[in-house]
Amino acid sequence: MTPSPKESSELASGITPPTEPANASPPDNAAASTTKNAYLVLRSAGRWSDVFRLSPPGDAIIGRSSASQIVVRSEKASRRHARIHWSGDSWRIEDLGSRNGTIVDSATITGDAPLKDGSTIEIAGFSIQFVRTIEGAGTGKPVAGESSQATDDQLTMEMDPSAITDRRSRSQYLYGPPVTVSGSAASAQVVAHGKLLQLAFELARAEDVNEAIEIVLDRLTENLQISTAAAYLMHAPPSATKSAAADANDSPTLTATRQNGAKSYRRPPESLISSVSSDGGEAVLARNVMGDRSLATENSHGEVDAESLILAPVRDRDGVLRGLLHLTSDGGTPLLRPEDLEFVLAVAEILAELLSGLQIRTRLDRSLKQTKRQLRQLQEQLTDKVRIVGKSEPVQKVIESIALAAPTSATVLVRGESGVGKELVAAAIHHGSQRRGGPLVCMNCAALSPSLLESELFGHEKGAFTGATDRKQGKFEAADGGTLMLDEIGEMDAEIQAKFLRVLEGHPFERVGGHVPIQVDVRVVAATNRDLRAMVAEGTFRQDLYYRLHVVEIVVPPLRQRGQDILLLANHFLKQFNLQMGRKIESITPEAAKLLLSYSWPGNIRELKNVIERAVVLNTRNSIDVHDLVLLPAMSEGQTNVFPNQPEQIEITIAELERQHIDRVLQYTEGNKSRASSILGIERSTLDRKLKRYGESS
Repeated sequence: MTPSPKESSELASGITPPTEPANASPPDNAAASTTKNAYLVLRSAGRWSDVFRLSPPGDAIIGRSSASQIVVRSEKASRRHARIHWSGDSWRIEDLGSRNGTIVDSATITGDAPLKDGSTIEIAGFSIQFVRTIEGAGTGKPVAGESSQATDDQLTMEMDPSAITDRRSRSQYLYGPPVTVSGSAASAQVVAHGKLLQLAFELARAEDVNEAIEIVLDRLTENLQISTAAAYLMHAPPSATKSAAADANDSPTLTATRQNGAKSYRRPPESLISSVSSDGGEAVLARNVMGDRSLATENSHGEVDAESLILAPVRDRDGVLRGLLHLTSDGGTPLLRPEDLEFVLAVAEILAELLSGLQIRTRLDRSLKQTKRQLRQLQEQLTDKVRIVGKSEPVQKVIESIALAAPTSATVLVRGESGVGKELVAAAIHHGSQRRGGPLVCMNCAALSPSLLESELFGHEKGAFTGATDRKQGKFEAADGGTLMLDEIGEMDAEIQAKFLRVLEGHPFERVGGHVPIQVDVRVVAATNRDLRAMVAEGTFRQDLYYRLHVVEIVVPPLRQRGQDILLLANHFLKQFNLQMGRKIESITPEAAKLLLSYSWPGNIRELKNVIERAVVLNTRNSIDVHDLVLLPAMSEGQTNVFPNQPEQIEITIAELERQHIDRVLQYTEGNKSRASSILGIERSTLDRKLKRYGESS
């Protein structure tokens, strides 16, 4: 028989025990207790709702009367409907002359009948299963009129029989429309909603997990008649990569407790914790549990004196277990009710969402701190990249020129030997201008052939030439709104110089193979190590382009003219490489410093940086000494010959001398054959032939 809608609406208190527990005392012999004890697993409207423990010689009266041990709130039930009692060596059930009868295993009994393990008792549309052990529950036959399809709760019970004490996984206070009730039940529901709302506001103001737990236990103790209460948390916040099932396998840690009276708090049995904590585990309401070691823990006298308990998982909306709430009552307090379980479940869910939010906030705070650290590091790195280290007069003039030119939109020509830091000057100009928020694009004109250089500068359309499989954006387009730094501008082909000049003068350009005009807003900083004025006189560089580039000229001095700046730069690089490589080299010895100052630095700052990096990599001490510095001996101060005046260096052929000189020039130009051929005063093709010949003869 299925309860009517009105009866179903009362299921929160549909089958309840009396305010005083049934006469149940733990037997003297534990083995006898195991043999005689039994459980009534109550079910209403297809849902398991509660567990009532039977312990001889105590009886259990089932009926509508509030004096009954198991109260059935239905007009179809008699005031005293049936009695379950221990007789001889077994449990039996007796119909007490009820109006609608008592059904046991689908058969209506007329008097006294034995109960066997797994028997199903049907009274007024409610189903009660009799089992000898908790593990045997969950196999009872559904009441006629109930759905034959197993509910999620029943499926959970079948997989984990100890979970039959579950009441439900969600509280009706938080989900779905409120149950329609009247009178005192309606008033109690309104009060519960108000208390939960107040709790939610209090928890929202909690600064950390410990404060939130204290608030929850305080409110549970104030609003429920309990003996002890406790909150458990998982050992560590669950990670995003761990599943809820994996988190459930972790042992919860007792975080805080509350006691009303002298009784101390005791942890529930691990089997019960495991059942509730398992993936899909639900909250437990168990009553009349005195003496049952499977549901409660012994006190210091070896007795189980708790009479009812609630154990509820604190699980967030994603199913991640955050902790547990455990409440007990003893003989001095009323048994916990289904309404209490509803309230505890609601508190647990509110707490779970708060813990989840606090974890997210903690993770965001940690991420924010990490991001700030990374930002500071990037800012320091950026500062290092645009900071010009040096106090010498030539460097101070360069810094002054940058400060004056950067805020303007003028084109800047930066001149200086290879390795003096022309790109650093360009970066300083960019970051000191109003274009600092735009891109800084750098390109070396000497590294590409004329056709590739045009494509790199202005871009090309798909199919413009062999290998142009896609449209490509050029450097001018990439630098739109920012700065374009072109190194080795003196290596640019005459035909490209003309197109480059038009863009500098503000005219649009077209991609290679394209016909659509493209307009960009780009500031150009050009750099070269060649004398452009001499190139103009020779006819290898356009005069009009030279004048267009020569609006502001900044000449960067070579390192050999910067005096003590050499040591400042050396210590700057030492600190930089220490940080990058995790080394702790503290200083440069006076002898090494003297050698650094006496060297002429043909490779300028680039060479100095490489020398210091090599010294840091190969050093096992806490200082850099003379033997850690690898320098070209021919470039030391006071030596003007290319080679030292030693016999083995004199007795060589002109061809070998030429070969060594070409090798040194290539080393100086870092393999740039165009620059090397210019320094040597020969054509690029001549240099290629000589290198090929040297390779064949080696």
